[in-house]
Amino acid sequence: MKDRLLTLALALGAFVAFYIVMAPKLSTPEEQPTRPISVEAGPNGYLGLARWLEAERVPVLSLRERFTKLNELPGLEASTGNLLVSTAPHIYPIRDTEVAPLRAWVRQGNTMLLVAGLSDTPDWSMGEGVDTEFLEHLQDMTALSFTQMPNEASEQSDDTQDADDEPPPSWSDAVDAQMKLVEPQKFEMKPAAAHPLLTGVSKVRALSEYPTAKWDGWFNETGAMELAHDPVSGAPVLWLLPAGQGQIIVSAYGSILTNKLLAEDGNAQLLANIVRWSLRDGGKVIVDDAHQGMVAFYDPEAFFGDSRLHVTLWWLLGLWLLFVVGSQRLRPAPSRWSPVDITGFVRASGGFMARVMRPATAGQQMIANFFNDARKRLGLPADGAPVWEWLRAQPAVSTQDVERLQAWHAKVHQGRRVDLSQLHNLLVRLRAALT
Repeated sequence: MKDRLLTLALALGAFVAFYIVMAPKLSTPEEQPTRPISVEAGPNGYLGLARWLEAERVPVLSLRERFTKLNELPGLEASTGNLLVSTAPHIYPIRDTEVAPLRAWVRQGNTMLLVAGLSDTPDWSMGEGVDTEFLEHLQDMTALSFTQMPNEASEQSDDTQDADDEPPPSWSDAVDAQMKLVEPQKFEMKPAAAHPLLTGVSKVRALSEYPTAKWDGWFNETGAMELAHDPVSGAPVLWLLPAGQGQIIVSAYGSILTNKLLAEDGNAQLLANIVRWSLRDGGKVIVDDAHQGMVAFYDPEAFFGDSRLHVTLWWLLGLWLLFVVGSQRLRPAPSRWSPVDITGFVRASGGFMARVMRPATAGQQMIANFFNDARKRLGLPADGAPVWEWLRAQPAVSTQDVERLQAWHAKVHQGRRVDLSQLHNLLVRLRAALT
């Protein structure tokens, strides 16, 4: 009898531990930043945008499906003359199967306004589900390619530049660092020239809660028009791209339409111009809520709130307890443990790192390790900083190898892909020459 009671107590303890670990936890609104969706009343939401447009008798629809369902959206009568507002980076990144339907929908006579957090980094873009292929997905949606502009500090002369100043981190560096600014950075966009989309707009306000960089874009098909730029850096931040019978408007600021900024400066006027310029013959404004996490194809709250799920779990728990405390004896399972040799362990670890680490990141660390070995020989701190002058001064080292290493060092720090096998062989050759 004591064995049965002990078994029952242990079973209940196992159930409690399972519930604590596996049951979904309710998160408070303060734990995660609000997201740019049409029903969100928080600082990053679009509820102000939706209510303002509805007050002006502009119909607003919420897209809670993938872009493959754009033409099947309930309440969307017109197939042309509509405006799609999509905010990136997405928490649910665009799939390859969505690219062709989205481009076809725009080309048939619709407008897409893509509000992308490129030149600003809002707090919602740094939370759960960071899109590691953000730039690639932007190019898939718009055919617009982006390149990071040089920092202002790097363009100054050595006479005026402070040696202790560090350039601001790039977008990828900010993602890795996860260092939120004490005070958000304030940015502006100002018209580059007169255009109907910028009528009555003198400047548009943007905020960045994380470090960011400036980006430039170019279009390889029929050309893109630069509509506005950052008055401080001169970087373009608003483009207009033709696409068949439709057009694409891209903003490099992802925060300009949120509740906290819509009433600032010319933000609302810019939106009004875009809506007036885009809608035709019964067209509607469509807010892309699906790619920001508000979807119709799966709702976790509805799933866990279903009473049928609770009844099923209680039945399973009762049957499990009956099995545990019943008369059946549990036989010990035979051990099938077999040790893994060290070669297999190294191979598995290397395969895991190769899947989760970007080639540029691996290349940065390989080069840093090489220079750390050199700096230790010179009695310098092992901080990974290059010592190019010392390396060129070594008689056994080929000048061509040094120049090649410099080129690869520049590529990996720009986040570009390199051949890790060739980089490894080059570093081995340099180490052999220095010994």
